[in-house]
Amino acid sequence: MNDQFVAYLHECFQGEVIGEAFGVTLAEAAQDPVHRQKWRFLEQLERETKGRIRAALEAIGESVEEEPEKRAEGKSFGETFAKLPWSEAMDKLKPVLEKYVGYFEEHEKTAPPDGLALAQHLTRHERALLEFTVCEIEGQPDNSVEPIERLLDNPPLAA
Repeated sequence: MNDQFVAYLHECFQGEVIGEAFGVTLAEAAQDPVHRQKWRFLEQLERETKGRIRAALEAIGESVEEEPEKRAEGKSFGETFAKLPWSEAMDKLKPVLEKYVGYFEEHEKTAPPDGLALAQHLTRHERALLEFTVCEIEGQPDNSVEPIERLLDNPPLAA
């Protein structure tokens, strides 16, 4: 892996720290058990993706540590979103996720051969989160976690 891609992976790792903390905070704050479970799926996808990035970086001798301020940032975002009605939270998440899908797609195009599979997974994981929000927005909540669940190593049990 080249230095530019390694730096990208470090950045993505910290992004997953934010995303995991976001999901944890929202799941803990959710009053609706169905919403709580959906946030748990998001949280797990972020945690597993973070683990894949960590493994790839450690395999090439890179040290990987969670930055506490990134976890705090995710918690803060989660606290803000927890105050919103579900539909508004989905509406606000969608453009953020669209932006990140594009970001990951661009980096996937320039990934070195030994990092391509991971880059593709990063794009797929963000697309799954976007698909989740689109399903929720379009009134298909019964199917919304399926794109996330397909990427999980061990999907969480229903609440």
